[in-house]
Amino acid sequence: MAEKNYSDKEFKQTIQNHIDKTHYVKVFFSEECPEEFTSGFILNVSENFLMIQESHNFTLDGIKIIPYNRIEGTRHKKFEKTSEKIFSEEGLIKFNQKIISNTSLKNFESLFKSLKKQNFHCIVESSTKKKNIFSIGEILEINEKSVVIKNYDATGKIEKTPDRILFKNINFITFNDLYSLTFRKYLKE
Repeated sequence: MAEKNYSDKEFKQTIQNHIDKTHYVKVFFSEECPEEFTSGFILNVSENFLMIQESHNFTLDGIKIIPYNRIEGTRHKKFEKTSEKIFSEEGLIKFNQKIISNTSLKNFESLFKSLKKQNFHCIVESSTKKKNIFSIGEILEINEKSVVIKNYDATGKIEKTPDRILFKNINFITFNDLYSLTFRKYLKE
């Protein structure tokens, strides 16, 4: 695993190498995150975020934005290289460049504004000291400290009170995934 505990500059060079060579990688998360890792292709990186095209069972499924401070490291070894080879030989490596370029990684506020402008519902996973929070839905409001999501439950019912999520509590933002793209068609007021 490429650890972040060596210099930030070296780690960012490793990330840029993964992007340039279209490496299939595993990204490991810090302890405060509810998940341990994700796998896929890194699409972009900034001072604040990493953008990865996630994969599950040799399908590309959604883009995950990870705040840089939530990342422990990356891995690109024999298991990831085997998956990369299969993706390549099956012709499955296809990224939407328009979405990549239209998604701001400058800061949380500009990120959510760019997702709202593209009309994406998103999944925001956040945590406080007391609990992990899963919000999914339309982006209603954005300011310099938080985002408001018009959350819906697993039955497709939109909740009466939207979720206000402080940026400092966010672990991940997922969008353009099969789950939210499909589920939003079946919402009930």
